[in-house]
Amino acid sequence: MGRLPYYFPHQNQYIAALAASYGVLTIGMVFGWSAPAGPRILEDGEGNFDVADDQFSWTIAFMPIGGAIAAIPCGIMLRSEGRKNTILFFVLPLLLGKFFLNTLLFRPVNIRYPYSTGWVLLTWAQAVAMMYIGRLLQGFAAGAYSMSVPIYIGEIADQRIRGTVGSFFQLMLNLGMLMSFSISVGVNVFQLNIISGFVVLLFGPIFMLMPETPSCLLKRGYKTKAIETVKWLRGPKCDAYTEIEQLQMEQDALLNQPKKSLKKSLLTPETLSALLAMIGLVTFLQMSGINAVLFYATDIFMNASDSLNHEVATIIVGVMQVFGTLLAAFTVDRIGRRWLLMISAVIMCASHVVLGVYFQLLQNNPAQVENLEWLPVLALSVFVTVFSIGFGPVPWIMIGEVFAIDVKDLASSLATFTSYALSFMMTKTFNPLRNGLGEAGTFWLFAGFCLIGAIFVFLFVPETKGKTFEQIQKRLASSKVYYRAEK
Repeated sequence: MGRLPYYFPHQNQYIAALAASYGVLTIGMVFGWSAPAGPRILEDGEGNFDVADDQFSWTIAFMPIGGAIAAIPCGIMLRSEGRKNTILFFVLPLLLGKFFLNTLLFRPVNIRYPYSTGWVLLTWAQAVAMMYIGRLLQGFAAGAYSMSVPIYIGEIADQRIRGTVGSFFQLMLNLGMLMSFSISVGVNVFQLNIISGFVVLLFGPIFMLMPETPSCLLKRGYKTKAIETVKWLRGPKCDAYTEIEQLQMEQDALLNQPKKSLKKSLLTPETLSALLAMIGLVTFLQMSGINAVLFYATDIFMNASDSLNHEVATIIVGVMQVFGTLLAAFTVDRIGRRWLLMISAVIMCASHVVLGVYFQLLQNNPAQVENLEWLPVLALSVFVTVFSIGFGPVPWIMIGEVFAIDVKDLASSLATFTSYALSFMMTKTFNPLRNGLGEAGTFWLFAGFCLIGAIFVFLFVPETKGKTFEQIQKRLASSKVYYRAEK
């Protein structure tokens, strides 16, 4: 945590949030890997070995399995080791995952210097197992960062910019996917993995320079360091002592309460309301079909048209994701969380309906859509744009806002576990759904989930924009329905 000249309000909060979110950029490259790599491994034979469709489907699915497995241990680490150390620790499985995918699975193509022939001599079954292990390790980091980075950002950010800096999570995730989509156009799969691994290496040294969160420092008894951290984050003119004293009072109030078991803490009205909102949001996030669409984006475009430039279409989708997240950064602290979520869900529903209509027409009479090859690109671009404005960033922003400090780690673990477990389910069932319902039926199913998601937000998700923690907790404990205008 170095001394920096202070040029604009909230400068160091933006720096710390971006540094933490850089780790999410590396996760974005993990998410984006399968769309360009899949067709090359399955059809072009870029790997060392033959891979069947179902085996590659499992390769994709092992990443969310890792995310689900890591959720609960990460919650324990956040409590015992702190936010910063937990984030840094999970650089290790991410790098190990890259090692398995890079060095054990893919021989270099058009590389002038030789690699050990021992890798080539690995049997087909051993190689596939190593692929699974690599993606599982990457999933550990993905699950850990999905919960630890939003918590870190939520605890360092002033309430006036909490939504803006919270949207950095989704921005960097989308930017990482776009990097994978774009880089893959000019390199083979082996080289793409090497570049991705290099990007991971930069994260540790950058984030080591950032501070631990003030609330975490204060909880460990480092009051002086917490005051210094607030001064660094808020700027030289802030009243760091008053903020720390307020935070100390909140923590003391929790400590002075009658001892409650973790079960009783989770069953308080405000925590139950927060859990309902968060688990519902991550459920509809996944049931919107976002990960299935992104993991198989190139494959979807190949099914939509033979003449469409599939790689360029996938890049366009990635660009629109980043554009949508930039819009979210400017609007989430102005429009509010609930409105962004509902707008996002309704337009995602419409995009899926359009995609379903296109594929139905393509199946019935291909001549009807000869001049509509741009339609699936447009529909998917709109889908990922509005997802990146609402259901992409907002649930992760709210994870850092709605839970009390004594249950935040475990409650966030439960929400993250739910998200990655559902991501695994959607990833593994996408191809069977397409085979059973057809392309059109699958997208119409996703449309239905998006519509139900909009209704869920209307009924059960509170507004947190511009509110203090006490105001949010009071609202969660209230029996007043969320769709009534707040006074």
